[in-house]
Amino acid sequence: MAVRLPLLILLALLSAPVAARGGMPSCLKCHPAHYRALGSCVACHRGDPRSDRVRIAHHDLVQGRFAWFALPGSGPTERGRRLLEGFACRRCHTSAGKGNRLAADLDLLPAGTTAQGIFEAIGNPALLMPQFHFDDRQKTELVNAVLAGAREAGRKAGKAEGEPPQVVHFQDGDASRENVFEKRCGACHRALTRARGGVGRGSIGPNLSGLLSEFYPKTAAGRTAWSATALEKWLDNPRKSREQTQMRPVIMKPGEFDRLVPLLADPPAP
Repeated sequence: MAVRLPLLILLALLSAPVAARGGMPSCLKCHPAHYRALGSCVACHRGDPRSDRVRIAHHDLVQGRFAWFALPGSGPTERGRRLLEGFACRRCHTSAGKGNRLAADLDLLPAGTTAQGIFEAIGNPALLMPQFHFDDRQKTELVNAVLAGAREAGRKAGKAEGEPPQVVHFQDGDASRENVFEKRCGACHRALTRARGGVGRGSIGPNLSGLLSEFYPKTAAGRTAWSATALEKWLDNPRKSREQTQMRPVIMKPGEFDRLVPLLADPPAP
């Protein structure tokens, strides 16, 4: 039996977005309004306020504990920023427009990435990402810092102008590959590099990703930034730089140090 035209019109009106029908956003039917000065519900929580169906209205929803990023100067966001700096996340990631491009650009996470997904990724790190053992509160604060940084950078997925595609190497499947890091450093250290992906297999020493960049912690002699000169001095005799270190001198063959430096420098892509 054919559906009559008036019924089709009625169905179309009922399925139209709430805003188009002149009604209030569906969010406010279940949740009290707050922080009105910041704008609409979606400015902080995303989701889809046009639908009364919970599954649609809550699509890509940012839960309340992750929405502090939209409140200027909020405690969770500021603490997250300090964690991001203290643990040197930018030695591999870009956040708020600053950082190395060795791993995912946190300002340009793929479409469909949720705040909860970021939270879980911090607790279950990808291959070669250090396990920092953050508690749930710290992970929540880091998520807020990441979301705030993406907003500050003003960049949307696929909209970064003039930026070349990013290729992240984790493992190339060649277990027998040879490079100077593997031979001289890899027994104790690991590093994510632009040219060779993940190198090293040890966990005794610190992760050296981005060592010779401005985003690595200033842990060279005198609490200064690492440079090729500081690294060469360290490898020659670590105890001259730090008396209590257990690391032994690393004897390199001619030319090996010159091949090591580019691996750890990882300058920004042109």
